[in-house]
Amino acid sequence: MKLILATTFLCLVTSATSAEDVESVVTLLEFVIDVDEETAAKCLATLRDRVQSGEVNGEQRDAIRRQLDAKLQEVFVAGRTSPLYIDSLLLATSWGDKEAAKRTSAIVGNSVEKQTSRIAAIDALAAARDLDFLQTANSLLRSSKTPEVVRSRLLGAMGRYDSPDVANFVLSCYDDLSSDLQPQAIELLTQRAAWSRSLLEAIGRQELPTNVLNVNQVRTLLSSSDKELVALVTSQWGAVRTERSPEREGIIRQMHDQLRQVSGDAYRGREVFNRVCGQCHKIYGEGQDVGPEITRNGRGSFEHLLSNVFDPSLVIGASYQARSVITADGRILTGLLAEDNEQRIVLKIQGGKLEIVPREDVEEIAISKLSLMPEGLEKQLTVNQLADLFAFLSLDQPPENPEATPIAGTPEGLISRP
Repeated sequence: MKLILATTFLCLVTSATSAEDVESVVTLLEFVIDVDEETAAKCLATLRDRVQSGEVNGEQRDAIRRQLDAKLQEVFVAGRTSPLYIDSLLLATSWGDKEAAKRTSAIVGNSVEKQTSRIAAIDALAAARDLDFLQTANSLLRSSKTPEVVRSRLLGAMGRYDSPDVANFVLSCYDDLSSDLQPQAIELLTQRAAWSRSLLEAIGRQELPTNVLNVNQVRTLLSSSDKELVALVTSQWGAVRTERSPEREGIIRQMHDQLRQVSGDAYRGREVFNRVCGQCHKIYGEGQDVGPEITRNGRGSFEHLLSNVFDPSLVIGASYQARSVITADGRILTGLLAEDNEQRIVLKIQGGKLEIVPREDVEEIAISKLSLMPEGLEKQLTVNQLADLFAFLSLDQPPENPEATPIAGTPEGLISRP
């Protein structure tokens, strides 16, 4: 019965268009709230997700809000004693209830709250574009006491705000972010032209090194319709190719020769992988599921591995062709297509995060000829770091496994043994 109720509610919410449909949604939800709190929590979460993604919006959202308000107020009066308090609060916040937003903001800032509750609260406030929340987010980003996962969600949430304050906040606390979060911060700043200009100006003042931007990000900025931004990128980077280059073949040969003359530590190589590659790739069950899972893929031989690492655009599977989505308010999101239907587009971006864009907010979609994985790894890592990384990737099992053996063609001295 619980499953039937939850499934029926999902169908009603997804297809509701008329006043009668909206009334059916509200009637069913009110009934479930009164008779089954567990199912009610699931239904409230379903409605909240659809509001946040934009699939329930406009008149439909406002009508549900009006008709459901009295029932939610009963829950708010009961406060924390009600098992439905948090779910109701997050729903109300998501559709713009100012009083609910104040309470939700307090949850985000409270270190005693569960991380899952804090993250859900961040999503609700960002969906509502609550401007007061930006100040809260800024304070939490700066605090070393804020858990890494919460800081990461804060950075992701800031992308929804078309405000110059975002760039100011992120750039001012960049040095305080961990090495895992700094790439996410840079990716965020490339999503809007105004933020990108602030980033490039900071690079021009030598407050940040030029290499905080990878080649793919530079290509994205050069494709902008903002002429001032394009001129700024060109002045710092010059011309950047948009097609595959035969030069990569020369790099592969160079790396092939170089890695035959060094030895690396596979354990240290795992650390390099987690920092540089793990934002998009999984190996042995660890890392993010954005690009291909490479435990059994892409490492058939050492030559195959070299090609995939140093010329990632040579072969791109259809499901791994990057999409760039430009929204109506000027945001640029680049990632792999996870979902595409009449209601929304979902992109999987760096770090494994899903970005949901309502179809009506999509202005343009472009398919890239180049891999989402940026070229130039040889410029980001030292010779020793490359040796460590390839010592790790050239084993067919984790380094602690005594049965681990080098993949075919691995240089004899590359993997140092204890």
